[in-house]
Amino acid sequence: MISSHHMEDIHISYISALCASAGISYDTQRHDDDSTDGIIKKRIDKQGALVDVFLRIQLKSTSSSSLYKDQGDVIKYILKVKNYNDLCRKATIPVILGLLILPENADQWVQCNLEELLIKGRMYWADFSASPESDNASTVTVEIPKTNIVNKEFLLEALSKIARDEWPS
Repeated sequence: MISSHHMEDIHISYISALCASAGISYDTQRHDDDSTDGIIKKRIDKQGALVDVFLRIQLKSTSSSSLYKDQGDVIKYILKVKNYNDLCRKATIPVILGLLILPENADQWVQCNLEELLIKGRMYWADFSASPESDNASTVTVEIPKTNIVNKEFLLEALSKIARDEWPS
């Protein structure tokens, strides 16, 4: 039987693998009272000085069409209002939502053979730092542009923008 713990392990593995492929560190957070599941970090050369750059991420994953809808250009996702409000709060270290959309069939999530380990799905990101908090009682439906794909290029660019004080853009 598939549980939310299985999905959690998969989205942690997904972001960890992407970070590793880009030479970026990823640290999981043991307690995420502030809706931070992990910290993405890299030492970047900023005008001849090394700067440690950090990006927090709240990870979610789903395969359930009752929790998300693909609207063509955007994904609509039902997020707990507590997580949403945490993502809206001003912070010294930026935070994004990373949403991994997995196939409906759990047997397809992870495939392994002699040549590869494959996680099927795609992770999208959203930044709500400029959004107002919600006074909803339990959930908020958020929109995530499908162009906001979490890949190693995005991670490197986001960290570079943070280092240059250009995040959010």
